[in-house]
Amino acid sequence: MATTPMIDAPPVPSIRFEYLLVPLREAKNLKKDEDAFVPEHLNELGEEGWEAVGLSLKYGDLMAWPVVLLMRPVR
Repeated sequence: MATTPMIDAPPVPSIRFEYLLVPLREAKNLKKDEDAFVPEHLNELGEEGWEAVGLSLKYGDLMAWPVVLLMRPVR
């Protein structure tokens, strides 16, 4: 029976990430005619290496507001 030679592959480095939840506005500051999305803050975090990977709603006091999940590799 023939055996297949094994090739030693270099180890794949594991990438670690850190995560951040960012509420886009506090519910108490929202008004019906206001835009709840404030992209300037996300742009600033993007310049620091954060990437938006999820969006959800946080509920409380009969209101909901968007919360963004960000991640970046740990250096």
